[in-house]
Amino acid sequence: MTGGRDVGASCPDPTAGRRPADDPPGMPSPAGPMVRDAPVVFRAALAADPAQLSPTREALRSWLAGAGVDEADLEVVLIAVGEACANAIEHGCRFASEATVTVRAGLHAGRLEIEVSDTGGWREGPSGGRDRGRGRLIMARLMDEAQLDGTPGGTTVRLVKHLSGRR
Repeated sequence: MTGGRDVGASCPDPTAGRRPADDPPGMPSPAGPMVRDAPVVFRAALAADPAQLSPTREALRSWLAGAGVDEADLEVVLIAVGEACANAIEHGCRFASEATVTVRAGLHAGRLEIEVSDTGGWREGPSGGRDRGRGRLIMARLMDEAQLDGTPGGTTVRLVKHLSGRR
């Protein structure tokens, strides 16, 4: 990917080492030795450039689909994570392309946890303009949990979605 850094580079096969969701704990997995519902992890680092949003979204879409997340949950997660990434690029990093935004996601027992972090400075309050300032509301409405921790050294958005079903 041109201009990006490590998007999807550290994404393991989402099914590797993972038990099928309907196998009871303690039963041998058909894929190999017994695994006790091992978490599945996604990691991406992207330059603070809006052009990196689409490739990051596609890498996350692929990981979520490979992990068996159903289409309805997948779409709302992508919208919420897209908002968090766009806010990190614009507000946290102020479009400084040398800055990095990190996306980490973990899937464990039907609970998807995502963190979007930047190393920019925190600014309180909404941006100017009438069509602005709704990203936090969107994230809160789409996800089961949405928490924002802003400090002078950066911002981390933590999102949680309790998955309604798996394919």
